[in-house]
Amino acid sequence: MARKVFGNSLKNAMGEASPSEESLDTNRTSPTVARAQASILEEDKHATRLIDANAIQMSAVMDRIDPSDGLDDLVSSIREHGQKVPVLVRRTLDGSLEIVYGRRRLLACRELGRKVRATVMEMTDEEALIAQGVENNARQDPSFIERALFVAGIIRELGKTDEARKNAQTVAYRALQIDESLVSRMNRIATGIPTELIQAIGPAHGVGRRVWEKLFRLCEKDGARAREIAAEIPRNLPGPNRLEAAVSLLTATKPSAPSVNPDERVKVGRRGNRITIDADADLASRVEEAVRKLVIELLDRGQDGPE
Repeated sequence: MARKVFGNSLKNAMGEASPSEESLDTNRTSPTVARAQASILEEDKHATRLIDANAIQMSAVMDRIDPSDGLDDLVSSIREHGQKVPVLVRRTLDGSLEIVYGRRRLLACRELGRKVRATVMEMTDEEALIAQGVENNARQDPSFIERALFVAGIIRELGKTDEARKNAQTVAYRALQIDESLVSRMNRIATGIPTELIQAIGPAHGVGRRVWEKLFRLCEKDGARAREIAAEIPRNLPGPNRLEAAVSLLTATKPSAPSVNPDERVKVGRRGNRITIDADADLASRVEEAVRKLVIELLDRGQDGPE
């Protein structure tokens, strides 16, 4: 069932299952995207093999903030029932093996000290990222910020030049099956919030774009403060509450230094024709000098008469 859902999701990503996708510019479906579709739909025809879990490296673009979070249940399941679903890996240009999807299964097998069942395929960077995004959407419930980080990772890895950036954005929206205009917004949010702050908050499952976008705008106003509050967020709170705490910390204004009222340091009183001046000790000499100058100036004006 999971494989069937995954296949349908990939077709949607490639523009085959939705009539609305047919209205998109057909030039966007590049040969690279077509190869990714063909590779994944033919996956079940490839024999799997057992591979040393430590011989497979992680890819540069992660789709979870912490793949090891909550891994205990999966470790227990594989220990008791074995690994039911193979991971997908590819060979890189230097001949090493790199995970495409199935990171948590790979980590669980590493922890158990056993080999991981895997399918090895020849895939380009773009094909691998599309397959990774489509499969993860079908199998798990990634949070908004994890999806945004995945988008930012694709653009970072594939869009290193202005010319390549447009293609990277196309790969991102095909992989996540999202509106093209959302790709740019997600990238801005993921890159505009300091990494240490995102790590402190965590995935925050169930929280949508609006709250993260609010945090992003606050970070734009004061990036230094945004990095500071990462250490102030209580780690014992659920993710959504940590996100709210971050927004509150950035929204709160810092207490300003109390202003000193000059009247409190220098007090002037009058009794009949007598004027008294009470000044702080550290100001007394300066006040006395200022009064003398003022009195002399007033007397001089009186002698000169009105102009």
